Order: sequence, then C-alpha cells, then structure tokens
Amino acid sequence: MKTPNTFISCDWGTSNFRLRLINTETLDVLSEHTTDMGIKKCFLQFKSQSELGQDQFFAAYLKEQLKILNIPEDDDSLIVASGMLSSSIGMKELNYATIPFSFDGMDLRSELIAFDSMPDVLLVSGVCSEADVMRGEEIQAVGLAEELTVHKSGTLLLPGTHSKHIRFEKGNFKGFTTFMTGELFEIISKHSILSASLEPAQWSPAYQHSFLSGVEKGLANQCMPSLFSIRANTLLNDSPGHDNYFYLSGLLIGAEITNLQRRDETVFLAASGIYNTLYKLALASFLPTEKIICFEERILEKALLKGQKKILETYAE
Repeated sequence: MKTPNTFISCDWGTSNFRLRLINTETLDVLSEHTTDMGIKKCFLQFKSQSELGQDQFFAAYLKEQLKILNIPEDDDSLIVASGMLSSSIGMKELNYATIPFSFDGMDLRSELIAFDSMPDVLLVSGVCSEADVMRGEEIQAVGLAEELTVHKSGTLLLPGTHSKHIRFEKGNFKGFTTFMTGELFEIISKHSILSASLEPAQWSPAYQHSFLSGVEKGLANQCMPSLFSIRANTLLNDSPGHDNYFYLSGLLIGAEITNLQRRDETVFLAASGIYNTLYKLALASFLPTEKIICFEERILEKALLKGQKKILETYAE
C-alpha cells in the first residue's frame, strides 16, 4: 500500500472525540472536528440499542462525523485510530502489544478494517507489561522518540488523568507505570470530606509555597497521613481553600514522582499549561535543572500525529 498524501487522525479518548485531516508530509492540520462523544459515552449508547453490532455502531458514528470534516471527494485518505477505539468498549478490541517496543513503533499491533462507504480504518493496539496497560500514550511516545534519540536513557513523563512514566533505553521503551493522579485529585476534591476545605483557583505564584509543601510531604511518602491534615488545618487554623487546593495537588504529584528521586536519570516532561508549570516545579524541588527537559508546545502538538504517521508508514511498507 502506498503511503497516502493525507490521512485522518482519529483521537477517540474516554471522554472526547477528535478527527483531523492531516497532510502526511508536513503534518499540517487541514481541517478538524471535535465532539464530547467519548468512547465511554458512545459505548453506553451502543448498549442501549439492539439494531447494530458494536463495530457497526461505532462505524456509523464515525461516518457521520467524517461528513463534517469536509474531506475532498477524490481524497484517498484512511483513518489512523489509536487509543480507546481498539479497546473492549471501542469498535474492535485488539490484543495489546507487549513491552518493550521500539522507537519506530514497528512492534505495535495494527489491523486494517475495510469499509465500502467511508475511508478504511487502521486500528492500532495499546501496550501492556506484566502488571500495567496503556492505550494511546504509546503513540505519543513514538511521536516524541525523535527528541529522545540523543539520550541513551531516561523517563518520559506524560501527566494527566492517568499519568504515565515510560522508561526508555537505547532506542526502546523498556517499561512504564501508571499513576491515577488526575483522577484521584478529581475524586478527592469533589467527592470527599476534603471538598469543603478546597476552593479551585487559577494558578498564581502566590500558591507556590502551599504547592511545594504538599510536594515535600508526597515525596517523603507522607501522602496518606497528610490528607486529613487539610481538613484539620481548615477547622483549627482557618487555612484558605485556594491554598489547600494547591497543597492537595502538590501532595498527589509528589507521591507520583517519588520514585524518580531514586533514579539518577533525565526526566522528559511532555505537558502543557498548568501541568507543565506544576510538574516542572515539583521535579525541580529535587532534580538539577539539566536533568529536566520540557518539550516545547509545538513539539507536543505534533507528537500524536508523528506517532500515527509512523504507524501508517510502517503499515504501508
């Protein structure tokens, strides 16, 4: 199969859906369409009906969204879909590829699903170790591999709802660990007894002391005994809700990155916005500046697309 001039990037996560028509050579976005129809929501809608099979139901939604993308009639694009679409609650479940996997992505599993009335779908698997799984982050890692090749080893840190720490060495991703940092923050801040002591706020340097105090406790493996102190400080010392909010964030992030203290290696931070600010502060509390490499926004924006392009080119060979 010849590598097409354009391809359709499908980024279908648990909570959101995004399609982009991509120039294969330059990775420029030619058109884009997003919705809040994540995999989880779409799967629940599938379960509430009986007319279509699971693969047909997801394909039908995909077909409708492609109309909005305004793809030229003579376009020969196919859809490259990584992430949750290949999960048990997606279009078709693919078995995980196993760790380790190479920087070029050739070890990942993929399957072409042909359609008569819409572009074919190149479905890409996730990756598993003996005790962990991921779907989607491995494509970002492959897309960032070019930035990692000049380094013999290190850890690629991908913050988020389920943060991933992916260890690499000599052109291969050797292992990874998942941390439920973002999800725990959401649950604790909204659904626990601590929620009454927390008040969300936009980040300001004024909160740095509270945040780093939390990081210090987290790094010292004091996360569990420190959680209720947020409530106690509110009752006994009238601790401000905004400060508590960032203290909790620091506590959880510190607990996440505590193992990085024991490894003398460079950490590559793939994060933007507030994640970049907070994780960089937390890492800098124990790592020298030269051991922290933060990717520029333009590199992060292209990471998924670069990874999908590598998979497309591998399949086309």
